Amino acid sequence: MMTIELPANTQQRSRYKVPALSIDLSALGAEVLDPSSDFDEDFPVETCNLGKLSTMASAALTDGLAGICLGSSFLLRSDLHLRDCRLDAVRAALKLTSRITGPIYASVTGDAVGETALEAVKDSDVGLEIHLNKQDLDSALDLVARAKEAGTRVVVALTGDTAQQIDLSKLGAVVDTVRLREPDPHTAREIRYSLRSAALEEGRDLTVVADLFMIVSACAMDAEERANLISAIGADRYAAGSARVLGTVHDVADHIESWIALGAADAFTILPGSLPTDLASTVCGVLPLLNARRTVEAQQQ
Repeated sequence: MMTIELPANTQQRSRYKVPALSIDLSALGAEVLDPSSDFDEDFPVETCNLGKLSTMASAALTDGLAGICLGSSFLLRSDLHLRDCRLDAVRAALKLTSRITGPIYASVTGDAVGETALEAVKDSDVGLEIHLNKQDLDSALDLVARAKEAGTRVVVALTGDTAQQIDLSKLGAVVDTVRLREPDPHTAREIRYSLRSAALEEGRDLTVVADLFMIVSACAMDAEERANLISAIGADRYAAGSARVLGTVHDVADHIESWIALGAADAFTILPGSLPTDLASTVCGVLPLLNARRTVEAQQQ
């Protein structure tokens, strides 16, 4: 795991505000052993527990997180090979708005599915997270423009590999928020710089939100053991390709601050290793620790 030195000068670090933390609750969807196989479709269909999802989403927003995300892997039912499941995240997010208040984003693609999703979330508080592939940049940007016209919050999500194969200046000139999945902070910094430069040329600001998979325990050894178990049962599939940190709440806070200090991100989407354990660690440990550090540094100035 890569380590980045924090700025030693307190005045230099004080420039960085506490970054906004959102959480991806895709892991609370219906479980599927292998999405590429129909191995378990002879068995009873598993369904998402919407009550549990609602409770955790409400707790996250109430306790200070900036938003909720339901990603492309989220499923309402496990029979994904027997039905069209591409709008499951949108349907679930719309359900959640009847019980909770706060930013909720549902993952869609930038094609016809995205068009249908945009119509579905019209006049609701659900935002769209458009997953971008190198082949569909133009259609995704067109969907972004129409979402803005409709007053729908919109985020464009992409991987570091995709970012290096598309025209980032074209993307940065249009979007306001980009969710980036990239494990290397130096690559993430280059991508962020390109996006923000394009936005600044248009007189706008742009926020880069980095994905961060985390497992928190009392010590690093315990976190490693939990990570091995979670990986063995395939519960971390939804976080493939993201930055990872395993350890204590202090390790997570250090990781977040190092990325901010390096210029690799403006905010973070937490991908919890397990729920509710790592949700609780975020709202009761990581977020208060980041706030406390900033408070102490401000008092020292």
